Amino acid sequence: MTLLKLFAAGFGRSLRATLTFRVNLLFDIGLSVIGLVASLATVFIVYARTDSLAGWTEAETYVLIGTFQVLSSLKSTFIDPNLAWFPDNAIRRGMLDTFLLQPAPTLFLASLARSTPLSLVQLVLGLGVITLGIVDHGQPPEPAAVLAWIITLAGALAVTWAMGVLLACLAFWAPRLQLDVFYASAWQLGGYPTDIYRRPLRLVLTYLFPLTLIATVPTSTLLDGPRVLVLVSTVAGATVSCLLAVGCWRLGLRRYTGATS
Repeated sequence: MTLLKLFAAGFGRSLRATLTFRVNLLFDIGLSVIGLVASLATVFIVYARTDSLAGWTEAETYVLIGTFQVLSSLKSTFIDPNLAWFPDNAIRRGMLDTFLLQPAPTLFLASLARSTPLSLVQLVLGLGVITLGIVDHGQPPEPAAVLAWIITLAGALAVTWAMGVLLACLAFWAPRLQLDVFYASAWQLGGYPTDIYRRPLRLVLTYLFPLTLIATVPTSTLLDGPRVLVLVSTVAGATVSCLLAVGCWRLGLRRYTGATS
């Protein structure tokens, strides 16, 4: 409950700061709409020449894009403001020293204390695209499928957070290593059906760098209905990823000696 109160307080502070610059809201909405329209235009062009892409219909791809948009929104709102450029802000500039002095878990302060509420605009747009895809699909999902979609979406968000923490932990051993550009580029691969990739890359995106969980698994769950094995695997994968991230963070803190040392 304490962490939830801290999380809510941090989000409220960020929201008040965001509303101070209301013109930025209009620009963010415009940029989000332009980016989404570009993605949808790409899908429209592809399906103008084919009826199926690696077994995915046009309507199913719209649902996939919407799901990816929702995850991207949550990542941009709650994860990126904290873990992006972690080596520079926390290690080299000493922000981590401040976190260590606070009466709250250091990992929480370093990874979830700040947020950018404007990015939630993408979430609303993503839900709209999902609705469009479901209507085009012609078969509305059952309540059990929607619930399973939410569970797999939460698992995908947990894996996303864990990957961000693991990449941030590398700064404890290599402070000048910046992998944010690589992570941002790799993240975009999750916005497409993993079935379109060749087998070696598909295995990497499923087991080593599990971007399959980001959009493909939740979308399949929403459209095809819940499967016990998928749900169990998602929860297990999210749990293992989070435990691994926490373990690496603790190892990194043992190595950390301060920004001025």
